[in-house]
Amino acid sequence: MRRKPRSIRSKIVLALLVPVVALTGLWAIDVKASFADATALRDTYNTRDNVSLPCDRMVAALQAERTRSAEFLATSDGDAAALRTQRAATDAAIAQFRELSRRYRGSGVSAEITRARFRDMATSIDSLTLVRAQVDAREATVTSVLGGYTGVIRTAFSVSNAAAASSDPLVERVMRTMVAMRRAGELLYQEDALLTGATAAGRFGGGEYVQLIQIVGALRFQIPTAGSTLPAPDQALFKSMLSGPAFAALRAAEDQIISKGRSGGPVGISREVWKATSAPAVGQLFAFMADGYDHAVEFAKEARDRILVRFGVSGVLGLIAIVVSLVMAVHIGGSVVRRLSLLRTAAAELARRRLPELVRRLRAGERIEVDDGALGLRLGDDEIAEVGAALTDVHLSALESAAGEAAVRHDMNKVLVNIARRNQALLDRQIEALGPVDADARAYQLAVRMRRHAEHLVILAGSARSRRGLGAESLATILARTAGEMVHADRVAIGPVVSAEVPEHAVGDLGHLIGELLENAVTFSAPDTPVRLSARTGPDGTVVEIEDRGIGMSAAAVEETNRRLAQPGEFDPAKSARLGLVVVATLAAQHGIAVTLGPAGEGGIHAVVTLPAALAVPTEEAAEAAPIRRSDASRLVGMAVRTGRRPRHAAAQADALP
Repeated sequence: MRRKPRSIRSKIVLALLVPVVALTGLWAIDVKASFADATALRDTYNTRDNVSLPCDRMVAALQAERTRSAEFLATSDGDAAALRTQRAATDAAIAQFRELSRRYRGSGVSAEITRARFRDMATSIDSLTLVRAQVDAREATVTSVLGGYTGVIRTAFSVSNAAAASSDPLVERVMRTMVAMRRAGELLYQEDALLTGATAAGRFGGGEYVQLIQIVGALRFQIPTAGSTLPAPDQALFKSMLSGPAFAALRAAEDQIISKGRSGGPVGISREVWKATSAPAVGQLFAFMADGYDHAVEFAKEARDRILVRFGVSGVLGLIAIVVSLVMAVHIGGSVVRRLSLLRTAAAELARRRLPELVRRLRAGERIEVDDGALGLRLGDDEIAEVGAALTDVHLSALESAAGEAAVRHDMNKVLVNIARRNQALLDRQIEALGPVDADARAYQLAVRMRRHAEHLVILAGSARSRRGLGAESLATILARTAGEMVHADRVAIGPVVSAEVPEHAVGDLGHLIGELLENAVTFSAPDTPVRLSARTGPDGTVVEIEDRGIGMSAAAVEETNRRLAQPGEFDPAKSARLGLVVVATLAAQHGIAVTLGPAGEGGIHAVVTLPAALAVPTEEAAEAAPIRRSDASRLVGMAVRTGRRPRHAAAQADALP
């Protein structure tokens, strides 16, 4: 049992739509996600170098300036030079932060928040000018000055906290832990600034003792809490540091100061002892935090490596699957396309060359075998093959129809030729019966016109016109006889006619052609106007000119008529109203004659008939044709009827109408 062939649609869906689209979509999503993660982790480097580290350096400079300012206010002879030096260092750190922050390239919501914090930081830095002015004028207390610097530093920490966001949870945890620990370290610096001023003054100022207690309480809570989110190895080192001798000594000094001090009272510890106690603890804490950002970068590198491995596995496998699918799709689609291309080529060849050629041969009377026109396409066993078979059937049906039409046309042409020849024979007998036509020229002219119309059928049927044994004639004789055959021959004025001889085979057709053009000129011009007929030698051969003063034609109509005269084509029965135009074009094409129409000088139409050299052979004898009178026309045609020959030349008489 024959297996049902798979349809083209199922092949295309199977080969293209399902695997290629699905795999490509999944692969693109995975690549996009991996690329976004890798880009976010790459931003960790940019954040550390352009935000976190510059911000920490700026905070450290502000903390140092805050301590110097507290010391300057605590004594009447504070070291102004040291304060100016520290301010210069702070300004340099601020300038570096501003410069590097412009290079920040983060993306996403967190990046927008970070940039908003940059703007807040710029506003907060501007407030530093007022704080410094108060310090220089000694118009502020140590507590208020410390609060001013602390506000700027707090804004800086908000910048670091916003920049700590990351796509990798571990990286973000380490970054935020570093910020939290630096916030806790800021309490150590606040404590140092407060006690530096108090020990320099030898006593606590207003509110300084209470502020110290608050700072110590917050410090002992926040430092252990800040380190609780560190990775396990770092958390163990951090706890070991807090339980070490440096922090133990710091806590002991804090207890001593709080237990012995009071508001407005002595500090209970010298400046030197405090510096020697706090400096080791602060140094250990910030040394521990020094490589915290580097840890985050290392975690970012590890996360990036994991992403690259994942991308390498899933991306490469997905790409291989897509390539395989594409190869299959190209193979299957190529097969379909090749067969469709073969079918299209065969159809185009059939429609544009083979079928028209076969139809032309059939209409020309050749006999062909219909089966020889089969396309013989081998396109497989699916729908494309069925279309090819249908095209072959259409081809054969068209050939059969064309053969039948050609047979009918051939038989019809034979019928028309037979009828036309019977009519011609009867008309010739009628013309001969009229005898000398002087008695009734009009009856003779009408009979000649009827015979010419009967010849239309012979010409259009492609049958030969019989004229044997009558010999060649002069062009002047042909023009004179044709003019005499017109119903209104007295209106035709024959001008100069070049001396030339027309070969036997073209005499009848040339007279028929000139007669049709002359009849149109006489019919479509006023009865009291002449129609001029002449012949001269032109650059391309002998030129016969017919000019009337009739109603004329529009430029578009003249152009269309000239086109049809130059390209006659096949006769269309639907356009039989202009049968004479078709006959003129057919005769002109058969003998290589050029016929063109154009506007006349005084209105009407000017027809130009250019005869090739083979149809108008120059002779030594020259004659000028005279206007044709009814008696002259009757004499010329009567001679032709009685003798069976036409006269060789027409006598030239005059150039004016009678």
